[in-house]
Amino acid sequence: MISEYKNILFKVIHLRSIIGYNSLVFALKKTPIIGSLIPDKLYSTTFLKVIYWVFHIIIETFKLFIGKIFGLGIIYLAAFLLSDQYIEHELGMGMSRSAIYGTLGLFFFLVYALCGILIRVPYFNCTTEKEYLVFMLRMDAKKLNDTLIYYDLAKLFIGYVIAGLFAVITGAPFWLWLGIPFLALLIKFLGIGLQIMGFKVRTKFHRSLKISAIAYLIRLSVVLLAIPFFIVFVANGYFIPVIPLVIVTGLIAAAGIWGFTVFLKSDTNIHRRALHDNISRPEIKTTSQYDNTKSFKKIKAKGTVKGDKKGFDYLNALFVKRHWTMLCMKPVVFTIIIAAILILLIGEFIYGYYTRFGSDNCWNMVLTNLVNMVTFRGYDDALLPLGTESAFQFFRYVAQSHLLGMMIPLSIADNSFKTTQAMFINCDNSLMTFSFFKQREKIIKLFDIRLKQLIRLNIGPVIACGLSANLMLFASGGQSYPGEYLVTILVAFLLSVLTSVTWLSLYYLFQPFTTSVIAKGGAYRITSIIIYSVAAIIVWVPMVSYILAPVLLVVTAAYVFFMRKMVYKHAPNTWRIKA
Repeated sequence: MISEYKNILFKVIHLRSIIGYNSLVFALKKTPIIGSLIPDKLYSTTFLKVIYWVFHIIIETFKLFIGKIFGLGIIYLAAFLLSDQYIEHELGMGMSRSAIYGTLGLFFFLVYALCGILIRVPYFNCTTEKEYLVFMLRMDAKKLNDTLIYYDLAKLFIGYVIAGLFAVITGAPFWLWLGIPFLALLIKFLGIGLQIMGFKVRTKFHRSLKISAIAYLIRLSVVLLAIPFFIVFVANGYFIPVIPLVIVTGLIAAAGIWGFTVFLKSDTNIHRRALHDNISRPEIKTTSQYDNTKSFKKIKAKGTVKGDKKGFDYLNALFVKRHWTMLCMKPVVFTIIIAAILILLIGEFIYGYYTRFGSDNCWNMVLTNLVNMVTFRGYDDALLPLGTESAFQFFRYVAQSHLLGMMIPLSIADNSFKTTQAMFINCDNSLMTFSFFKQREKIIKLFDIRLKQLIRLNIGPVIACGLSANLMLFASGGQSYPGEYLVTILVAFLLSVLTSVTWLSLYYLFQPFTTSVIAKGGAYRITSIIIYSVAAIIVWVPMVSYILAPVLLVVTAAYVFFMRKMVYKHAPNTWRIKA
């Protein structure tokens, strides 16, 4: 059995290397300017394939050690630094430093691992190598999935054991070093078991096993919105006693054992069907099976546009009217989630104030602060003065100096990619057959109209994120200069514009969608990865809002101007139908 798993693993790694190399060459050949300089024989160059194979092995080794060590190392570092603070301020209730270190490390790890279950890429997601091996080479789907799962778990265990050595050196208890790797395996099996049980339930009711994008968005939003509560919990020195923490850990471990039994009992049929429904290339499916484009069936076949719109304005208005449900679903769901969380937080705070100080003080506080909010002043509470070391000061710092962080939730709420996909399959796919539709002036005119439409579609998330940041400002003392509340909204708006123009420009410059409604262009993926990697670095740069707003305004204007020029110059050649 071990020998069989080893052979399967070697086949997967080898196939990944081949696919990665060919995809890289294909992407370079499809890149403007660079592509014309690359010959076709590069696909069969053995020397370069060997170099890429070595590079692939290095990447796998990096994932094996560095990635796992780094993730758990941050947890150990946070527990190490906080353990001294807890002893200094007597927050550990007479516990030794080693015990506090271990308790904090275990608590942080449980939060980290459980959040990982929610946002982790599904184990049954059908990657390209799985598609080839299972549906073309007829490999057993369960054996392939089992091999890859065991491989990931082995990397996880080895990395966590190595990270634990550094923790033991810095004073962590011995049980934490050995306990967390085994607990991590059980939590992983818990996630796998939950996915398999979900598949069995959906199979029973004859539903698709494809992972829901909306459900994943909700889970990701919950994790991101839970982070501030976790920071407040730690910043205020709250401490979970050892006994409740051990009980919770035991329950999670027992659930992990259950997940392992579910994993062992799963048959190859459910593995194969789960891979089939989550396949990356829907064109190999038969018509009797699940339709990957069922989301487009929500389109209204009929609809009229009111007013005197003509030409491309009429085309865009008709497109939006017939696709309104599809286009607004994601932004609206995101906005509702943010609004509900804010209402619950405010309600909980008012209720807590009411139970402690009575109705008179409560309603006086509410009315006073409603007036303060309308007049752009700060939160006023004479009974609970704001301390300089309060967690509110941390949120104030974030709202004033790290507004670029709003790019993360705004990118999650943005629906531009799905919109460009709908533009192609239900509009441009047919119109591209007419030569007039690909003239430069026509392309740039439609580009401008669509960019404005994307910006309008994202107004809800912009307001939600801006108001959330303003609420943090209000609760921590109010704006520090006139107009700061409006500046915060402006920053959120500009970040949304950057996201919208990026997706729309990449669509025009690379047009990655095939007639099967999937993104196929390697150059499209590489360019988007580069852009968002740069954005992921910039998002951590601290900058006060009154400096960030004008800088971001200039950058946004220059970026839109540059992208328009690129679309005007290259889109007539790159914006085309792909097989």
